[in-house]
Amino acid sequence: MIAALAKRQALILGTLSMVGILGLWQAVVDLGFIDPFFVSRPSAVWNEFLAQWRRGNILIHVSETLRSFALALGLATTVGIGLGLLAGWFRDVESALDPFVWFKYSAPTIAFYPLFIAWLGYGTPTIVAIAFLFALTPIYANTLSGIKNVDRDLVRAARSFGARPYDIFFMVALPGSVPIIVAGLRLGVGRALTGVVVAELFGANAGLGYSIGYFAQLLQTTRMMVYIVIVIILGVILTQLLSFIEARTDAWRVSAAK
Repeated sequence: MIAALAKRQALILGTLSMVGILGLWQAVVDLGFIDPFFVSRPSAVWNEFLAQWRRGNILIHVSETLRSFALALGLATTVGIGLGLLAGWFRDVESALDPFVWFKYSAPTIAFYPLFIAWLGYGTPTIVAIAFLFALTPIYANTLSGIKNVDRDLVRAARSFGARPYDIFFMVALPGSVPIIVAGLRLGVGRALTGVVVAELFGANAGLGYSIGYFAQLLQTTRMMVYIVIVIILGVILTQLLSFIEARTDAWRVSAAK
């Protein structure tokens, strides 16, 4: 009961803060503190959203962005978790991958954009490649951390009962690292969406990033803000979905420990 009330209170407070921000935005523009040319106003953005929705433009651009996002996140999840499991379990694999991982972590990913344009051309392949690189590092790092920091007492107990390395990996290390892997996926979701939108800004003919860049060049602030708000809403929905899954895996881990 208390937990349910706490969750409802968080939802209410979050909703009120969002309404307050929108109200403040509308007020400062209506009172003339900020020129609407630079930020538009919520009422105008809403009206433009409805107009774009009726034309079908929003569905086209959202579906294009989500398609690239799903491909990039799927690849990053497969590669990141696969490499993270190997590196966490085999020290030599971690040592071999470390230089590439830290190079990727320290280098600005968008700097590779001209190379991907030369290799893959404009469009979806390059967008997916950039978003894949954005999302790969947090997924890999969390998976590696989860496997390396598995409960040593459980490992010793399993060995005392004659468990083989294969059994320890699949019955102890992998289940115990699931919550941390899911936390990495939550970070990867935000990074993948960012990568898609950034890549679409530079080389696409559809998508949310393309729409933001297109209307920005035309100095049509209200239409640009429509797609910026959609990106924000998508990011919130996707990360909250992964947060829910993360909370479920944490609850599973606690109940399993008991």
